[in-house]
Amino acid sequence: MSTIVAFDSGRSSRPGPDGRAFFATRNKLLKLLPANEAGLLIVISELVSVTSKEILFKPDGSLDHVHFPEDCVISFVTELHDGHGVEALTVGNDGFSPVALFNGVGSMSCRGIGQITGKAWRIRRSDFLSVLRSCPELRRVLGLYNQLSFETVAQSVACNRLHEIESRCVRWLLMSHDRVGRDSFNLTQEFLSQMLGVRRAGVTVAIGSLERQGFLSHIRGNITIVDREGLEERSCECYATIKRREAVILNGKH
Repeated sequence: MSTIVAFDSGRSSRPGPDGRAFFATRNKLLKLLPANEAGLLIVISELVSVTSKEILFKPDGSLDHVHFPEDCVISFVTELHDGHGVEALTVGNDGFSPVALFNGVGSMSCRGIGQITGKAWRIRRSDFLSVLRSCPELRRVLGLYNQLSFETVAQSVACNRLHEIESRCVRWLLMSHDRVGRDSFNLTQEFLSQMLGVRRAGVTVAIGSLERQGFLSHIRGNITIVDREGLEERSCECYATIKRREAVILNGKH
């Protein structure tokens, strides 16, 4: 169960210099909303802690909440009948989870789990659907993210099929670093291997190589990014492609 961190029903947003919402949030979608719509969302939200490996929803189960991550990371994992699974999509402060409710679908075929521990704004399903009907800019912004999530999945499929494990690890680490906003975060090699759909031995070799090159340190289930620029240089093209499309879709930077 998610732990409620804080909730202030009197919390409101106010416009910044450009007329958009101004309040304490790292979520990129919430930052794009005008103050009146952001205010409606904050009133029906609660700030919760999402922990690593926490189950947020199950395959074909009811989707009861929407999460707008602040510094947690949520994974959608596709599971097969033989027990194997692979990460289909990762959601951090660049998005919200699950997109299915925005699309009018009340369940998903995959499992939603906490990937990296942190906080998120949580909204009950009924409240989210209600406010969605009265907030045109929210619908527009979430529609943009809907497109971005599709393109991210498409790029990740190509990366997982064509690039070596180390490159895939680098892409995953860079995107996680962006989303949590801190250099150190919880991550075990076992969990990373499950997310990438590869054997743990392959992840152990990849992480060991990156550590020897001075890009990161790994101890007791925690990763610390030491050389961000070096990781970006070591990354395959997929990370830069995803970030470029994020800028184009969410911010209109063509």
